[in-house]
Amino acid sequence: MNLSEPQHVELGEANFFSKLSFSWINPLLSRGYLRPLTLGDIPSISTEDESDLAYRKFANAWESLIRDKSSNDRRNLVLRAITKVYFKENIFIAICAVLRTVSVVALPLLLYAFVNYSKREKKNLQDGLVLLGCLIVSKVVESLSQRYWFFASRRSGMRMRSALMVAVYQKQLKLSSLARQRHSTGEIVNYIAVDAYRMGEFPWWFHLSWSLVLQLLMSIGVLFWVVGLGAIPGIVPLAVCGFLNMPFAKIIKKYQSQFMISQDERLRAISEILNSMKIIKLQSWEEKFKGLIQSLRSNEFKWLAKQQFLRPYAFILYWISQAIVSSAVFLGCALFGSAPLNAGTIFTVLATLRIMAEPVRMLPDALSILIQVKVSFGRIHTFLIENELSKDEVSRFPLQNSDTSVTVEAGNFSWIPEAASPTLRNVEMDIKRGQKIAVCGPVGAGKSSILYAVLGEIPKLSGTVELPNKYSY
Repeated sequence: MNLSEPQHVELGEANFFSKLSFSWINPLLSRGYLRPLTLGDIPSISTEDESDLAYRKFANAWESLIRDKSSNDRRNLVLRAITKVYFKENIFIAICAVLRTVSVVALPLLLYAFVNYSKREKKNLQDGLVLLGCLIVSKVVESLSQRYWFFASRRSGMRMRSALMVAVYQKQLKLSSLARQRHSTGEIVNYIAVDAYRMGEFPWWFHLSWSLVLQLLMSIGVLFWVVGLGAIPGIVPLAVCGFLNMPFAKIIKKYQSQFMISQDERLRAISEILNSMKIIKLQSWEEKFKGLIQSLRSNEFKWLAKQQFLRPYAFILYWISQAIVSSAVFLGCALFGSAPLNAGTIFTVLATLRIMAEPVRMLPDALSILIQVKVSFGRIHTFLIENELSKDEVSRFPLQNSDTSVTVEAGNFSWIPEAASPTLRNVEMDIKRGQKIAVCGPVGAGKSSILYAVLGEIPKLSGTVELPNKYSY
């Protein structure tokens, strides 16, 4: 390694000032400027960000919630487990969001104070320096709090995403036969690639949503403080725009749910087609199954298109509301005479409306993302509470204490326990250690089912199955 190149510093090893200014990442940026980065240039991930630790924390919270869950409890356990694990670190994110919101809303008030100071006949230097210091502090607080908010929320989201990805993977290894019929391989891939990924975006959008609402309310308070009753005519169109977004949100939630269902159907079909590709090619059924995939994709595209066609309405409301609200506020000032239409009032109102424009513009998108996250929370919750393979299906005994490898006595097994006729009836097996056994029979005779029964992956209706402590597939 070239000694002239800057040495990277890991986040966990950085000092307070380096963390405060994010200068710990400067060596990596400098090296990337000098030459293309390689894998060895990237700092290793810190211990608290590893997926194994994230999953263990989530698993402990999940198991405790499962133990305490009552039969009539309909609450989402995934959301509760995530909240239980990551509540403390999200308090810090919330504090940063509040500081950023307060510093942003304070800027119109500082502008109002600067304009009034400039109109004084006798200017006090000390007052001017105080205003300048407040402006500098406000901008520094806004910059640092916003960056720490964004960084910490993305970091927390990465941990949530890692934990849920591992949880879904571990769950699919233990699914019962009936649960496997309800969740195909394509759907499980979708839980990891789509739903768990959305969980990684959840902290940022969650804190953005409530902070935008807080910013909007504080901006309205600034308007009333500056223009008094003249702000009332401006609040009316703003409230109307907010209420118009509510039916759009309900419709978007419905379209998002249907879109995810159609996406699962397409992935299920693709998975089954790929598994049967040899037969499809042999029988020349390519065009038929191609048409099936295209029809499923068209259905998926239909719901996605309906969802996207609603987005322009939110943008129309955003652009119209700005002009209407500002005009209504100035009209209210003229009618009520609550504030003079001088430079201080006009500049402050325009600056406040500019700050209010961010919530009006971002809230529909934030609401849409939160709706998608809610759907993903429900899908992962449904998957993680599915039935697992019973540990009582197979009895274990020490291998060194017996010459027997597999023993099945009066075994009755069924893929569907409620079925009238079991899949396997009266199975008797006694396999000695070291024997080589062949299972023969026509298609559908139950050759694969008897292997699944020995492994405990098919529900046992009656009988006993005994295996050594260690066995391989």
